[in-house]
Amino acid sequence: MKESQKYAVWLTDEAARAFLGIDTKQPQSRWVVLGDCTGEEGGVGFWLRVDHIEQWMAMGDSRTITVSPPDCLIPWNYVITVQALSQFKDLKVSGFKKASA
Repeated sequence: MKESQKYAVWLTDEAARAFLGIDTKQPQSRWVVLGDCTGEEGGVGFWLRVDHIEQWMAMGDSRTITVSPPDCLIPWNYVITVQALSQFKDLKVSGFKKASA
């Protein structure tokens, strides 16, 4: 990962709840952490200066979460995928649809 690059980091539901200390009894969500990479820890993960975290729930509901301090080590085993962005507003989530037969 490039330092100073903006990233959208998609986390597993279990990992996001552990990271944020959120009750596991709530329905599953999709989680994306938006921030700038500030470094890597070989074989462990990467440092992200977190701008904010978005929780995407069923029915199109979402909420924004901030963390303090913003510099967080994100372990690789928490990550589903990573997207490089020019700006955080470039992230578009359009949902899923069935493939035509």
